[in-house]
This record gives sequence, C-alpha cells and structure tokens, in this order.
Amino acid sequence: MRAKLVFRPAISRHLATATVLLLTFIIAGCKTEKDPDQPTILGATPGTAYLGVEYYYNFGAYGGESILDYSLTNAPPWLALEDTSNKARQGIIMRGVPGLTGGARGDADLGEYTDINIVTTDGDMAGFQSFDIKVKRNPLSLEADTFTEGASSTIPNSRRTQCELPDLETQGRHSFSINEYDDEGKNSGTKVVSFPTRPVFVKVVLDQPSVTRVAVAFELTSDYDPRNCDPGESEGSQKCDHSEGNAGLAIPGKDIVALASGDKEKGVSSLEAPSYLTYRDDGLGGVIALEPGITECYIRLEVVDDSFPEPAEAAFLNLTEVRSGLASLGENDTGASTRLVINDNEPRVTFETVNGGTRAAQTLGETRRYIARLTGERQGDIKAKLADAEGSTASIGQEFRIGLPDDSGQTNNSNELIFPEGVDEVKFEVRIDKASYSNTGLNDRVILLGLNESYQLGRENYARAGDGDPLRISINEMTHPLDVAGQEDFKVTDLTVGHDGRLFVAGYLPSENNSVQLRIFNQKGESVQTLNVSSGGETLSEPDPVVGFTKREIAEGRVTHHRFELVVAYNTDEPVTGSTEAGAQNIVAALYHYGDAERYVETWSSPLRTGTAGKDVVRWAGIAASGYVVLAGETDGTWPGQRSAGGVDSFLQRIDSLPVKDADGEGVEPDIKWTRQTGSFNHDHVAGASTTGTSPLLFGSAAGQVNGEPSLGGEDAYFYTTTSGSGPLTVYQRGTEGDEQITDGLVKGSTLWLLGNSTHTYTATAGPDDNLALTSSGSDSQGGFVLGYTAGGKVIRALNLDDAADSSRETFAALTNFDGDLIAAGRTDGAFTADAIVDGTDSGIVTRISLTPDVEPDAQEPLFRNQWRYQLDGETDIIRLGNYRDDKIVALTRQGGDWEIRLFSSEGRLLNP
Repeated sequence: MRAKLVFRPAISRHLATATVLLLTFIIAGCKTEKDPDQPTILGATPGTAYLGVEYYYNFGAYGGESILDYSLTNAPPWLALEDTSNKARQGIIMRGVPGLTGGARGDADLGEYTDINIVTTDGDMAGFQSFDIKVKRNPLSLEADTFTEGASSTIPNSRRTQCELPDLETQGRHSFSINEYDDEGKNSGTKVVSFPTRPVFVKVVLDQPSVTRVAVAFELTSDYDPRNCDPGESEGSQKCDHSEGNAGLAIPGKDIVALASGDKEKGVSSLEAPSYLTYRDDGLGGVIALEPGITECYIRLEVVDDSFPEPAEAAFLNLTEVRSGLASLGENDTGASTRLVINDNEPRVTFETVNGGTRAAQTLGETRRYIARLTGERQGDIKAKLADAEGSTASIGQEFRIGLPDDSGQTNNSNELIFPEGVDEVKFEVRIDKASYSNTGLNDRVILLGLNESYQLGRENYARAGDGDPLRISINEMTHPLDVAGQEDFKVTDLTVGHDGRLFVAGYLPSENNSVQLRIFNQKGESVQTLNVSSGGETLSEPDPVVGFTKREIAEGRVTHHRFELVVAYNTDEPVTGSTEAGAQNIVAALYHYGDAERYVETWSSPLRTGTAGKDVVRWAGIAASGYVVLAGETDGTWPGQRSAGGVDSFLQRIDSLPVKDADGEGVEPDIKWTRQTGSFNHDHVAGASTTGTSPLLFGSAAGQVNGEPSLGGEDAYFYTTTSGSGPLTVYQRGTEGDEQITDGLVKGSTLWLLGNSTHTYTATAGPDDNLALTSSGSDSQGGFVLGYTAGGKVIRALNLDDAADSSRETFAALTNFDGDLIAAGRTDGAFTADAIVDGTDSGIVTRISLTPDVEPDAQEPLFRNQWRYQLDGETDIIRLGNYRDDKIVALTRQGGDWEIRLFSSEGRLLNP
C-alpha cells in the first residue's frame, strides 16, 4: 500500500489578486487574519482487500474555506464513496465488497489496483490522496489435533468469531464389516462388528469474515488400499488388509467417519448433526456452512473405538469444493487439507523379570519365569501373541520356547497369553533347550521378546505393545566357571572384556620364569588365542601385567572401519630382549591389533621399555580413542624433565605409534610423547587411570600433600588430568579426616567415580555456597565407599558399601559400569548379605549400585530397584570386573590357587555356578 498527499495551488486567476493583497497588507503592517489551509486528506487506507469481505475506510480531511466536496477517481468498480459523511470530523466513508459490489464480478475483481485517488475541494482549492489496493482471495484452512480412540476432543477458547460448538460429549456407534483370518492370516470369512464412537473436531478457519454465507464440501480420504498386498498374498487376507504398504494408514469408514452409521439392530442412532453441517449418506463427507461474519467453525468427525491393536494411523480431511460464497481452498485455491492422526487405545502389555527389570540373562538349558503386565482400560478377555522382536538373534520355537504354567505346576507350550477379565498379570516361562540350541558366533544370542504384532493386526481383543524396549534376555553359554589357569600355575593379574565378548586375561607363569601371557577366551569359555607377551627365556620377578583394550574408528580414505587394539604392560628388573634398561625396575609395554587372520598380532615390531633409574611400577594401561597408549603407575625415581617429590610418586605417560621404515617396508614403532610425574613426600598409591575424556586422567590416594595440595587428614583421594609433561598441573586432593584408600575407579559421562575402603562412612551434604561438602563419621568396621566427583573436583555423591550389622570387614577392589549403574566387588569376612553362610573365611562379594532412582510418588525415600548384593560361598575373592554388553557382569575370582571367571546377571544371579 502507498499513500500520497498532494497539495494543489489555488486557482490561477486569483493568483495576481492574492499577491497584490499580500503586498498591501505587508506595507500597511496591519494584517491579522491567517489564510485558510489548503484542503488535506487524512488517513492511510488498508492496502489489502479480500473477495467477499467488506472493505471499509473512514477518511478525514481539513482545510478549505467552505464545505468540502469529495470524489473518487481511477477506482475499481467495486469501490465507491458513500453519501454518508464522516460525522466526527470533516470526511467521507469509502466502502465496497470485492467480487460482489460493482457488478458481482467475482474472481474478476482479483488483482492490484494502483493510483486510486480521493479528491477533495472547497471550490477554490483542492487536495487529494493516492493509494493502492491489492485484492486477494479469502482462504479457508483446516486445523486438527491428534485423536485417540475412546477420547473426545475439547474445543479451546478462540479469539476468532466462532460458530455454534458441536456436541462432543455424546457417544455414537458405528457398524461395519471386517475380514476374519485363520492362524496363517488367510481370509476365513467376514463379520459385522459394532463399536462405540467418540466425537472429535477439525477446525475450519476462514481468514476474513465474509459478508455472505460460505458453504464448502469436505471429505475423508486415505492412502489405504486393500489391494496393496504383501508379495504372494491375495485380497482379503491379513497381509493385504494390514500389509507393509498399508501400515499406519487409517481406513475411512472403519477407523474414522464423518457421521457414524449407528447400530440399527440395537436401536442406537448416529449423532445429531449441528445446523451448519450436512453429512453425505455414506458418512464420509458433507458440507459445512459458515454464516456471514463467522471465521471459525467445526467439522465434527467420529473416531471408532474398536478392539483391534493398531499402530498410530493417519487419514486426511480435505476441503473439496466451495459450494457458495466467495472463499478459496487455501491461499492459492489449490486445495485445503489436514492430516488426521489416530492413536490406539487398546490395553498395553509389557514384559519384565520377576524383579521388575527389563534385562535378564539366562543360562543354556535353564527355564526361567517372567511376567506379562497389562495396563489400560479393557472389556472382557485380552490376548497377547508373543514373538521375537526385530533385532533378536534367537527365534521363538528354535533357540527358545514359551511355556504357560498352570495351577497344577505343569507347563503348556504356547506363545499366546490370555488375560481374563480382572487379571492384569500373567506369568510365563522361557525355556532354552540345550539339546536343540546352536550358535556358531562368538557373541551370546539375545532374545528380544515382544508381541507378534503382524499376527495381531486386524484381530479383536489383542493387546498392543507397551512403551519402551522389549524384554531382553541374553542366553549365556558359559554354563560352568571358566578356569583360566587350567593345569598350569598361571597367576592372573588383570582382566578386560573386548569385542564380540572376548575375555582378555593377563597374568604370568611362575614355573616359566614368570613369563607374561595374555589368554583370550570367548563367551562360551573356549580359548581362542594365547599371546606370549614376554620371551620365555627372560627371568622376571612378579611382573604383574595389566591389559587395556579399545575399539576405535579409523578412516582410510572415504572408508571408516573399526580397529581393535590391545596394550599389555608389565614390570621387569631383568633385561628384556630388544630393549634398553633405564634403572632398577622398568616397565615394558607391547601393542597388538586384531589382524586379518582373526587373531591379535604385534603392532610394534618390538616391545617398549620405559622407566627411570629407580623402581617403576605400572598400575594401569589403556589406549585413547585417537590411538595413543597411556601408562599410569608409581616411581621412586625421576622421569626425564620431571621432579621427584621425595617419596614414591605417580606418573602418567603417553606413547604414540609412529610409522617407520623397516626391512619389510612400512612399520610402526613406539615413541614416548611425554611423561608427567607428581606426588608427595610419602608413598603415593595409583589406583588407575582413564582415557575416556579428552585428556588422560589418573587417580589414587596418598597420605601426603600431592603437588603441594593441602592434606585433609590421613590418606586422601587425589586425581588429575594432563596433556603434556610440562606446564601448570592441577591436582585435586579430596577427602575427610578419615582414611580414603582408593582401589579402583572409572569415568562415566562427566563424573569420576572412586572406589575405596575405610573405617568411616561418608555423606555429601549441602554447604553454604550450594556446593556439596564431603563429611565422614567413624564406623565399627571397615567397609567400602564410592565417591563421585566432577572433573573440577566437586563432590556430587557419596555411597557406602557395608554390611547391615557393621560388624564384618569388607574390602572392595573392583569397579565397573553397567547399564547406567555401577558394579563393585571384593571380599568380606562376615555376612555382606542377609542369607550369607559365615564360616570364618573371606568370601567374594559383588553388588550393583543404582544411580537413578525409580519414580514412586508415594515413597518416603528414593527407591533404587536395581540394587542387589551377592555373596559367594567358600573362601573366594573377586579382584577384577568386566561388563559384557550390559547383559552380564564378568568377575575374575580367586579361590586358593584357582582363578575362575564367574558371570552374574543384571539382577545379581550367578549364571555359571
């Protein structure tokens, strides 16, 4: 829109007279009256008009010596000035209805009109204003919310002018015919069904209020096609009616109708139509009329509350034709449509363990009981057909079977559960037959147990799948404890879990000069490879090897693939072939990768010997995501470029792998990038390290001031990160007046979790600055603890691991993450669990520490349903832990001179007793 204010000079024949008079008055010096103002038009007209909508503007004006006259020039035919003047001030009213006034030209009035002029004059002087008007269509549009079977809609308040609200409370009824199917999904006949309906609405919006009645036709449509069958199926079968091509598509006339048919046999009629709605005889469309001035009205539809389990389904409501009035179907009159989504309301079934979990592990040959729970409103019996869900590597009827226990204790093979009226919990069994089971892969097969949704589609009174993941059951094939030493005197020192469930067990053979070996087993307990890390001709003394594994992505050109790598490091005070001694006791590291022959081979052509002139001890080895090796340990010497604190210090070391030329062409050799040493004047203990973050992190405990940090009393925890061997180093020394002896730890997300033992119990309480403060109080016996810290050294959680009576001594040595929680393990000389048998010897213990409480609104305290404890029988000790796929906990146990792998389920059940 534009507006021009143009002022015309007075009529030319009066110009000379006016000039003479003006000079006369100036000379005389007695002029006191002001000249009249030139006529001026006031206002700015709207720049847009709409077909069928009144265009109105009330002009004002001032100036002139007498009454002003008005005229309109270059105006469109539908626009005119009224005889009525503006009574509030001088002016005139201009109005019109594009498409109606001026000859009822309809669409011919569309377009842009420029340089329209309104002129005013008093007979002597004149003024005018120029403006433009663009005439547009008055579009209709649709708005809809998501619908749910069995639930009516509610119309919110609107600022638009609304028509009468439709009845959205009365329940309707609809009858139609369905196909029936046999167990194979073939058509076995038809059946007439009748279901209640719930009224819903779709909002019809007219952009501008029309001066005439606007009537528009509407229709329900869908992309559903009963002939769109799965391959090999014929029309009428389940795989046509509910084929992959028809998945998620609603059927007008069955899932949703404009007006339901009613149920004549039961004398139930369809709902009364509002006065502005007229429905077609087929109930799938009609006409809606918006009276003059109405800009919002409602097409009432009915959603059929059927008894079939269905996914969310979609249909369309289309405005198809303007029957009367001046309106358009959308902005460009090309159509107006909205997608209608219908959510199902059939009761849901979920599967869980008897303890309420959704993950389990079951040993080959076992039969375990599980629970199916039904939620939601229902009438009559509800059925649920079980099946292995997508992603399951075990198939129902092959690797496992479903059984239904009856009141007599017998089990009947059946994949179909029945929930009688009033029963919302049904128990069933999963049986894994050892005789018929087969698995040539390295990984355990996994059952993902859900509903056979393809079978249930289109069948009455079946449940739908609950929200969340299906029940996951990992099939454990290691039926007995794995003896990792065999008949040899193999002393195990470390364990980690690698790709495809491989178990990497590090240790040494005292009978063979303490030679270092890495033994690799699969999840079945079978040996797949043994790496002789050190030469059998070398004599070592307690090398205590550690092992680290990584799976990382590497790019070669445009191709990205996984690379599996191992690092093994050990201590030596003797010469090692291919290396140079640095002092009394050094560290040897060897790097391996998974080769084309499906075996681990050396990456470095020879091992790396690294150390100081003093005694160096490796405590941890790992590989970062970018491929460099990290060693963490203790030394009473001094690393090059570093400074000793006077006692036994901690150190972190980064080792890169550099390409070099060798006799065979391209090779890779280790290169020490940097070493960082720090400590106190006492013996600083290193418990472990991590390469999870962007920088390597070391943690442990010390009785002195590490890097000059203040000691908090007794033995404190400490940790630090570094990316180089020089520059400032921030050490976080944390603890209380008690002794915090750190034995293990891990980084999970942005939190460092430290495991330790103490004769104190710990609490993280709010301080005055809203930060938590760690406090402790004395305990009657030693127990374990887990402390959580941020990377910046702030405590966020304190957890205590003690027996209920606080009378026995617990010593925790291992920590791992598991399915969002923590697993800790060690030994006790008493009863860590309520049902433990105490025989005066130490026995192994393992516990799950839940980090996320369940939401229980009525609970006084947070509930941690996943938490459990387990205590092994007999004299045992658990020294290392691993995590296999969040399905099983791998525990390295020692019983006398025997070293065994024990497996625990996510709920604390021993899987290979």
